[in-house]
Amino acid sequence: MSELTCHAVSVSFGGLRALDEVTLDVPAGQVTGLIGPNGAGKTTLFNVITGLQPPNEGAVLLDGRDITGERPHRRARLGIARTFQRLETFGTLSVRDNVLVAAEMRRQWSREKFKPAELTDQLVERVGLQAVTGERVDKLPTGTQRLVEVARSLATKPQVLLLDEPSAGLNEEETRALAGLLRELSATGLAVLLVEHDMGLVMSASDGIHVLDFGRIIAVGTPEQVQADPLVRAAYLGEGDEEKEIPPEQTELMHEIVLAAPVTASPTNGDTPLPANVDYALELVDIRAAYGTIDVLDGVTLRLKPRQVFALLGPNGAGKSTTLKVASGQLPPVSGTVKYFGDRVNGWAPDRLARVGLCTIPEGRGIFPNLTVLENLRMITFTGVSLRDVEERAYARFPRLQERRKQLAGTLSGGEQQMLSMARAMATNPRVLLLDELSMGLAPLIVEELYSVVRRIAADDVAIVIVEQFAHEVLGVADAAAIMLHGRIQYTGSPAEVGEALQRAYLGGVVDK
Repeated sequence: MSELTCHAVSVSFGGLRALDEVTLDVPAGQVTGLIGPNGAGKTTLFNVITGLQPPNEGAVLLDGRDITGERPHRRARLGIARTFQRLETFGTLSVRDNVLVAAEMRRQWSREKFKPAELTDQLVERVGLQAVTGERVDKLPTGTQRLVEVARSLATKPQVLLLDEPSAGLNEEETRALAGLLRELSATGLAVLLVEHDMGLVMSASDGIHVLDFGRIIAVGTPEQVQADPLVRAAYLGEGDEEKEIPPEQTELMHEIVLAAPVTASPTNGDTPLPANVDYALELVDIRAAYGTIDVLDGVTLRLKPRQVFALLGPNGAGKSTTLKVASGQLPPVSGTVKYFGDRVNGWAPDRLARVGLCTIPEGRGIFPNLTVLENLRMITFTGVSLRDVEERAYARFPRLQERRKQLAGTLSGGEQQMLSMARAMATNPRVLLLDELSMGLAPLIVEELYSVVRRIAADDVAIVIVEQFAHEVLGVADAAAIMLHGRIQYTGSPAEVGEALQRAYLGGVVDK
């Protein structure tokens, strides 16, 4: 019998179907991987299992017992423990005390006769934290803090352990050690459910894998079976999925995007002529970047030629979005050089870069949901372009926005929000455009048509860097591409060459060079 079973679980947030009749088994004595693209519903399923999110339909069973109506603390006492994608440690306590708190609580409510201090010391050693056992947790690197979370979860003596992105912040050696630990834990009879962006960890540690996409399970099997599954490749790479049903609100958008006429740019920041004899529009040289103690980029070098479309690809957590944040001035690099048309721009603020023509469309679109379409467009006039010119260009490229000009942006469909984000960016007449996950939340055919707009933008003498998970579509418009893994660019080549190497990068965590 499976230790944990989710049966036909569905969750809706308003009109969004986050989980759609998801059935999942987590057997005792095995590591079960749960993977899927951004927004697939993985963390929502974790929240359903632990009682933080009630399902609209379906049931959660533990050892055959229906626990769907149980509160989170009751589920924890029944044997379900978890870690969180966002760290939830006691920062002012030591490593040992973090684990000891859980062990003491376990003894208190269970009435079991064991010594919490002895259990704590065993777990600290087992997880490999002996060297920092007396250190305050908030002074430790994030990867080490995640191991503290794992040890603390084990101190509750769970039957089922849910791990949400446990390798974030770990280096490659630490990740391999974590994979070994998970195999050891499952060998003792523990059921482990692993949500993880590092495909190398998932494939090496998991006995079986479930794949979520748009809230549905699309594949179940061994690591080898999942890697070979065409539906999984489509979910991660965006290829061969053109027949997928399109949400009704996106159907009309396809025709509008296709018919949108190219717009000739009116001078704004383009008044200044391009520097002569400059080889690269944007250069990142040996960039290292971090969030606090978390090292994210390790010697990244990327060069974008004028009028070139460059695709930066890789699995979740590889460092792609961080690279764009460094390029756009949102995150200062620890070391390395950023150049814009030959000028060193380290330390330049994002608004200064935007004024000289480096514009970013962030992941999640970056619109103001509580402002109308018109008010969102008005915000871009800070660059010096008139509202009349902004509206003229936006509505010429995307006529639907004119119909929605008085509508709150947060009530637009996903495709319309992406149109607003692109229209606002293009109103500045950029020389370099940074696009982060253009396809997120959109049906494949809508993504295809948005990329036709990208190609027309590039034809207007704009250099573009695209960070994307739907690699199939982006490689169709790119002039050059690269694969990023573990904060490094591992492979650079033509779109065709990169396309051949992608499957191993996305689903295996390595690049065949």
